[in-house]
Amino acid sequence: MGVYQQVIDAIKQGDRFLVASHAHPDGDGIGSTIALAKGLESLGKKVKMYNADPVPYNLKFLPYSGEVVSELGPDEKFDVTFMVDCSQRDRIGGDAAEIDRERLGKLILIDHHKLNSSECDIVCIDVDAAATGEVIFRLFKAMGLEVTKEIANLIFCTFVVDSGSFRYSNTSASLLKDASELVEAGASPWAISMAMDESNSPCAIDLLRMVLGTFEMRDKTAWVVLTQQMFSDSCASEDVAEEFINYPRSILGVEVAMLFRQLKPEEPASSKSAKGGSKEKWKASFRSKNAVDVQKIASAFNGGGHAHAAGCTLEGDLASVKERVFNEVRKCLSA
Repeated sequence: MGVYQQVIDAIKQGDRFLVASHAHPDGDGIGSTIALAKGLESLGKKVKMYNADPVPYNLKFLPYSGEVVSELGPDEKFDVTFMVDCSQRDRIGGDAAEIDRERLGKLILIDHHKLNSSECDIVCIDVDAAATGEVIFRLFKAMGLEVTKEIANLIFCTFVVDSGSFRYSNTSASLLKDASELVEAGASPWAISMAMDESNSPCAIDLLRMVLGTFEMRDKTAWVVLTQQMFSDSCASEDVAEEFINYPRSILGVEVAMLFRQLKPEEPASSKSAKGGSKEKWKASFRSKNAVDVQKIASAFNGGGHAHAAGCTLEGDLASVKERVFNEVRKCLSA
């Protein structure tokens, strides 16, 4: 039995579903969450959409985004729980990470990242897919499920985010074919682009100005730094900085771009933290252009991701964090 059929059978057998993605959600996490939930609802299922953090400001235009909740009731139980774009419960965070395993029912993972380990009962992963939304689209086609205009826009958004607006190396012929089918189903590339890329607040631009002021470059590596003080000084929200790493990445000759973002003291790490002597925590994001596999850099600190986009969380002061990361980057550049 193929894995898609296993997922389909679990859907047929269940009545109450939970769909959750990783904390600090991006367009693939949120778009996949809502698209899958609405597909399940069209089958008459009862579905709750969960994320530990609010929907980012530039994704609130997505249909049904206001239905995503950040709390679960103390007595809620589910027949099936879908983890989308997130292979570990601790990366989901909040109530969904703390809830008793039995209350989650059958645990199903839908993802496009390489898997190290998982507690899920069914693992539906396609590492050749550009986005988790692409895996969900294939699941819907296997089910013969109607893709409405709303679902088409949700899935198209996942494509845009994880393929860099169809510019990254994961932009395959199959992705473009799927994108064409979504446009035929009612997705609006222009509306999505306007909402995501041309709706910045003055506070977000002020924050970007501060971040670009930290720009540094060494050999074929460039990076910027984002501190909590910058958020305070700019009055910008935490969710506006997701794409800032693309600025150092865009520089001619740069092979590895990095963004070091200081986490709040109470903010949960998105992955297991590397050992360090300080309580200060930093999220390091990595992007590469060609031959460098930044997933290897992230995995050295218990992080993960893809060959050209990855991340991890480290403890320590900024200087020591950067030095530890640079040591790994140098290994990859010289390989």
